[in-house]
Amino acid sequence: MTPRKYVPFFVGMLLLAALLLIPFSRNTNQVSIGKPDGKTSVQPVPGKLIVDQSAPIHVNVSLPEPQFEQLKELNRNFIMKYPHIQVELANEPVKSVAYESWELESQQGEGADIFLLDSSWIKTFAVRGYLKPVDSMMTGDILSDQLAGLLEPLKWNGYLWGVPRDVNPYVIVWSKVLLEEAGLTEPPADWKAYQDVAAKVITIHPEASILNWSPGDLRQQLIWLKSFQQGSSRLLSIVPLDEFQITQLAWLQTMESHISNLSMEVIHPLNAAFQDMRLLAAVMPWTNYELLSESIRSKLTVDQGQISFPWLNGRSYAISSNSESEEEAILWIQEMTDANNQQLQYNEAGELPTRASLYSLNSSIQVDQVLVPPAWWKKVLNTKPSESELLPADPRWIKKWHFREQMWKQHSVGSTFQLTAYLESLSLNGE
Repeated sequence: MTPRKYVPFFVGMLLLAALLLIPFSRNTNQVSIGKPDGKTSVQPVPGKLIVDQSAPIHVNVSLPEPQFEQLKELNRNFIMKYPHIQVELANEPVKSVAYESWELESQQGEGADIFLLDSSWIKTFAVRGYLKPVDSMMTGDILSDQLAGLLEPLKWNGYLWGVPRDVNPYVIVWSKVLLEEAGLTEPPADWKAYQDVAAKVITIHPEASILNWSPGDLRQQLIWLKSFQQGSSRLLSIVPLDEFQITQLAWLQTMESHISNLSMEVIHPLNAAFQDMRLLAAVMPWTNYELLSESIRSKLTVDQGQISFPWLNGRSYAISSNSESEEEAILWIQEMTDANNQQLQYNEAGELPTRASLYSLNSSIQVDQVLVPPAWWKKVLNTKPSESELLPADPRWIKKWHFREQMWKQHSVGSTFQLTAYLESLSLNGE
C-alpha cells in the first residue's frame, strides 16, 4: 500500500482517541466535598460556593454557665450541619473582665471572629473600628421578622453593626393594693403624683418602702429617673445630671429610710415585701418579674406605658473587623438567631426573643412554642426609639458608663444609699 492509503486510517484513529479523552477532561475540574465515609464526592450546584477546606471561626461570649452549655449544644448541631466550619467557643462570665479582654484583643488586631456583646456596647465598638457591618444578613424574611426597637440602637453611620440575640427589659412594677389605698387605680403619671402617693402610703403603712433599688444597679436608677422625665432626658449620654434629676435624687435622699435595697439575686425577699404590703414600687428586669410567684404577680401592675430603653439590657452578635471568615461568621450568627433557636433560649432562660414571629402562636413558622411571651411586648419592642433615647457615637461611652456605674456601686452598697455623696462624686470627677 502506498503511504497515501494510510491517511484515512490515521485520521480515524486520532478522532477516536479525542472522543475517548473528552470525559476525562471534564473530570479534571471537579470540586469534591468530603463525606463522612471519606469516599463520596458530588458535583457543585452552579453558582454556589463549595468549600473543601476547614474554615475555623472563634466566638467570644459572656454568658451564665447554663446558657453557655445550651449554646454549646446549639453549636454542636451547627457543626454537624456544616462540618467544614469548625467553631471554637470561649466564655467569660464576668462582663467587666470580658470587656477589658475583648477591647485589648481588638486593639491588637487579635479579636475573635464573633462577639456576643451587650447591645449598648455595639455602637462604641463600631465607632472604634472593631466591627464589620452585618447589613448583608438583614434581607427578606429575616429583616421582616426583626423588631425595629431593637435594631435601631445597633445602627451607626448608615450601617447595622449587630444582630440581636435576646433582650431582658427593665420594668417598673407597682403594688395594686397600695396604689388603691392611696386613691389611684393606675401608676402615678408624674413626679408630683408619685410624691403624693408615697406620702399617703407612708401614712397608712409607716414601715413601708416607697421604692426598691438594688445596690449597684445603674440601669434601675436611670430608668426610674426617665419614667418621670418630661421631654428629652439625655440620661444615656452620660452627661452631668440636669437640675430636675438632681432634685429627684435629693428628695429620695430625704426619704432614704423608706427606700429598700433588696437584691435581684434572691427573689424571696421581694415576694415577701409585696405580699406583706411593705413595698410600693420596684424596678427590675423582666426575668425577675417572671420569677415572682403567680399569686404575687396578680397583685402587681406593670407600667407598660413607662418602659424606657428596653434594648439597653439586651445582647447582640457582632463580627470583628479582624475576621477573615466573614461568610462563615454570618452563617453561624444566622443559625444561632433563627426562630427555632431563639425559642429554645427563651424556654430555658426567659430573656425575650428578638424575632417578631415568636410573640404569637403562628402556624406559618415551624417552631414548637412551649412558651409564648406576652403579646404586648411586641408593640413595645417594635417601636423605634427617639434620637434622645439612643446612644451617642462616642468612642468613650463604655468607659463613661463603667465609671458612673462604679460610683453608683460605691455609694449604694451597704445599709444606706448615699445619694448626695454619689452626686458629689460625679461632680468631682468631671461629669
